[in-house]
Amino acid sequence: MTLKSAIGAVAGLVLTACAQTPPQYFGPQLASLRGEIAPEAINSPAFAVRPPPPGQPGYLETIRYINDGMKYVDPFAEFFISYIGQLCFRGVVNRQQAVFENYQNYWCVFPTQISNVETIQNDVSYVNMVRLWCVLEAPQCARRIGYPNGFLDDTVWWSNSITAQTRPFREQRDAVAYLIYLMGGNIQEPQRLRR
Repeated sequence: MTLKSAIGAVAGLVLTACAQTPPQYFGPQLASLRGEIAPEAINSPAFAVRPPPPGQPGYLETIRYINDGMKYVDPFAEFFISYIGQLCFRGVVNRQQAVFENYQNYWCVFPTQISNVETIQNDVSYVNMVRLWCVLEAPQCARRIGYPNGFLDDTVWWSNSITAQTRPFREQRDAVAYLIYLMGGNIQEPQRLRR
């Protein structure tokens, strides 16, 4: 019995030592390079400029739902509202070479600079995504905050969209659009080109 317990304890220690943990480059993950922002400033209700309609989830519940959807795909992914009111995503975001992602970066965008939110169904990996597009008046509105991912990192520091892996992706798209509404943004449905 004691040999079995000792083997179990050693196996537990080995598994714990080998578990992947994301690096804490920003202290408590505040999307602030110097870490001078208090944790209370993250997900601050001050950025909810519109009240939720009756029977709809509130601001903080919607943030938690989006964050949980990202963590379902990747336990180290993260979604939050930054101390200046930006929607911020961490994890495999806007990446072509997901093997080299090491969680040193956030992709952030102001909710008033989003024109629409769409779903992307992936029939190869079956990990579906949500994409947020910048308005035409603010191209390249999505910014990457953090550090370069080393020699293999050839991605830009700004973009015209943010793509994040999440599940369930259709409900997550609706939640992101609803959060943008609560924060004062106006999502526009894609319009047909008129001739």
